[in-house]
Amino acid sequence: MNKRIIYILLIFSSLFSEAQLAPNTYWIQFTDKNGTDFSLYHPDDYLSLRSINRRLQYSIAFDSLDIPVNSFYLDSLVKKGATIVHASKWLNGAAVYTEDSSVLSAIYDLSFVDESVSISSAYAMNFSPRIPVSNITQINDDYYDYGIGLNQIDLHHGQVLHNNGFRGQGMEIAIIDAGFQNIDQVPAFDSLFINNQIIGTWDFVSNDTNVYDDHYHGKAVLSTIAANLPGELIGTAPKAKFLLLRSENASSEYKIEEINWIAAAEYADSIGVDIITTSLGYNNYTPPSTSYTWDNIDGQTAPITKATDIAFSRGMFLVTSAGNEGNKSWKKITCPADANNALTVGACTSNGDYASFSSRGYSKDGRVKPDVMAQGASTSVITSTTPTTGNGTSFSTPLTAGLVACLWQVNKSKTNLEILNLIKKYSSQFSNPDSIMGYGIPNFEAAYNDLSQNIEAVKANRNQILNVYPTVFNNQITIKYYSVQSSMLSAEIISINGSLIFKKNYEVDSNRVNLLKINELENFWSGLYVLRIINNDFVDTRKIVKP
Repeated sequence: MNKRIIYILLIFSSLFSEAQLAPNTYWIQFTDKNGTDFSLYHPDDYLSLRSINRRLQYSIAFDSLDIPVNSFYLDSLVKKGATIVHASKWLNGAAVYTEDSSVLSAIYDLSFVDESVSISSAYAMNFSPRIPVSNITQINDDYYDYGIGLNQIDLHHGQVLHNNGFRGQGMEIAIIDAGFQNIDQVPAFDSLFINNQIIGTWDFVSNDTNVYDDHYHGKAVLSTIAANLPGELIGTAPKAKFLLLRSENASSEYKIEEINWIAAAEYADSIGVDIITTSLGYNNYTPPSTSYTWDNIDGQTAPITKATDIAFSRGMFLVTSAGNEGNKSWKKITCPADANNALTVGACTSNGDYASFSSRGYSKDGRVKPDVMAQGASTSVITSTTPTTGNGTSFSTPLTAGLVACLWQVNKSKTNLEILNLIKKYSSQFSNPDSIMGYGIPNFEAAYNDLSQNIEAVKANRNQILNVYPTVFNNQITIKYYSVQSSMLSAEIISINGSLIFKKNYEVDSNRVNLLKINELENFWSGLYVLRIINNDFVDTRKIVKP
């Protein structure tokens, strides 16, 4: 074999190693999404109505990240002999399986494959030991009898949300974990099945719908939010709906798990969930040479970290665990805890003190992480069939996610960023955050009071849109608006890619119902649009459709 051939083989060997996600599994990065069959003007082809409405409600424009991976590119990989494991529209690439290096060589010769891009490494979650159940007696008149779960919600004043009727109704939470072993056989979760609160399941490791035959960790995580055993254990959002997704293979430590997670997060986005909570952390992988270094915990290196921030940019709220590295050699947070817009949750004791196992901050680039702390030591959970207690940021994280769901339920007009900032604002160390406790322990009662006051102020104003019709229009739309004083109101129509294509101003009379007509619509192309209505007091957005 001549030297040139040997040199080429060495290059390919190094390249394949950098792209390797697991044995015989590789990351293929595409250069673009050119020639796709999908359009930004018709997101209903690849997103659910609930997902579309989330973007419209918060004025989030559809962009190229929403467009699925070009199917021709995927088909081309298959024709070269590879098997598609997952495709990611957010990262614009695919994980493929092949045992033949010549298949990879052929793939890298394709014009739309960027051979210069590799994927980073990661590590699986750290399970915590369990300790026996202690006896705790509820001593107040809360709506729920929390049993041994009282302290972990009382520490955060979360029962105030439940007492005022906010228990997760109408909110959808995706849990991405390692499996939800036998939850269909556990009494604490009966309500989920009786009331159809599980909106879907998918196993991104095995690629099937059964997530009930794998690890118990997701069951323990779910129990902190959804358990419904009055007098024994009540979760923090027992009336929410849940999307249960498995991305983690607890028996291995390969970076394919990051891609599994990203595929799960993209699926959760397409379904239209409000919140993603994940109790997974990554920094070490097999082989060790592919692990992260501390320099990589910077909010912009790990694929799962990038995907977490992309998910946030789609309007979802992301809650992630800080990690259980505090008393180990690594000590610091893991990925995706370093994501810029994730609510990263560390663990405290039942008294609100730092739990020594909880990963510390800051991020490598100096941002405050963890963001907040919740009870993660002696947390009441279900690992088998009945309540017990356990330790880990794996439990402080979903506990917090449930409270976030109830808080956001109070005023869903608030954006994910506004809710994130509100939680930090009413945490115990907001004015003096540190690398151990972040902004401290959230006070959800104070955050609730803040939201409630804002709602009452809006009600007192009484300027309001009574109706917009028809939302599926041909030539005309009517806005029915009540105003308490004479003022100006603007109506704007925005294309699905964010372009302003129509604007009209109206004078509205005081103390009356105004019927405002938009008549100039006959030349609009068919598709989805956003109607934005603006006056001095508010901005209201509505989805409208030209058939």
